[in-house]
Amino acid sequence: MDSPAWRADNRADLDQVARSVTTWIESALDSPLYAFLASRISQDPQMLALVGAIDNAPPLNLLFAGVQLRLNTADPLAAWYPHLAGADARPPDADAYAAFSAYALDHAAELIEMGSTRRTQTNEVGRSAAILPWLVEAADAWGAPVHLVDIGASAGLNLCLDRFDYDYGDKTVSAINPSATRLTLQCENRGGFALPDSAPAIATRTGLDLAPIDAMDADATAWLEALVWPEHTDRLERLRAALAIRRDTDVRMVAGDAAVSLLETEANLPPGPMLVFHTVMAYQLAATQRDAIDASLAEVATRRPVARVAMEPVRGAGYLYLYTGLSYATAQVRAGAHAHGRWIDNVA
Repeated sequence: MDSPAWRADNRADLDQVARSVTTWIESALDSPLYAFLASRISQDPQMLALVGAIDNAPPLNLLFAGVQLRLNTADPLAAWYPHLAGADARPPDADAYAAFSAYALDHAAELIEMGSTRRTQTNEVGRSAAILPWLVEAADAWGAPVHLVDIGASAGLNLCLDRFDYDYGDKTVSAINPSATRLTLQCENRGGFALPDSAPAIATRTGLDLAPIDAMDADATAWLEALVWPEHTDRLERLRAALAIRRDTDVRMVAGDAAVSLLETEANLPPGPMLVFHTVMAYQLAATQRDAIDASLAEVATRRPVARVAMEPVRGAGYLYLYTGLSYATAQVRAGAHAHGRWIDNVA
């Protein structure tokens, strides 16, 4: 799992920062506004210095989310944000960049502080549709309810995956544990993969995160909304629906280092298989942290059945890879997927 270079190793080197911005654009093509702004940032020394000052990763996600969190319809910049301006939103142009850079530089200190202290905990519930076939594959092999564990769970929305409906185009999968709020996730099955008849039966749900987000906290969920790209009004609607489902679901959230909390979680679970997954989390880890998680999973495997499904970005690829396997070294690539779960396909 070779993560993309979305952050410069030397944040004071503006050439390095510019290259990291250019690399990041490959993952942002679904947002014409963000892709356009990033292309202009890559050539603007003042804005590159601001990006470099954000001591976190990926800095562009954090910068854009910080601006969006503060933005309201009264700000001139809102004219280019479809979730604020609606059908009247202006297409990206030179005026958009002038307004954005002026806004960002005027609020630079606050945006740097926000970006350096918050995390890109995008809780993209659409990824449940992408990983579901491989989660079910593992669960079916055991024939028993699973203890579902999400590493980097944010607010734990994807731990509610048995409460969602799925539309793959060639097949629909209905929730086996429906909530009063209904949510249908759409994912095009471009690769012709075998699809499950239902989600796995879940015995317990546990979310591991360095700083779990409280789904009941309005400020915390506002940050989740700010992480949604401005053109993606459909994602914003499903995020809000998923939050309603999450508030109606029993999920245990555990704060701390996943390598440690995995073992603590497993020790306190009733008997039964453990199904571990993570989505767009591993790029934030150092190699030693990845190895520690691998070691913890290997230890868990000595005591109970365990499987792992990962959906992670890869250097040089314009989409995510879906893996199965307990370790990074031995993980098998099973498919490619859109970053927000809009499609699954064979890897080219």
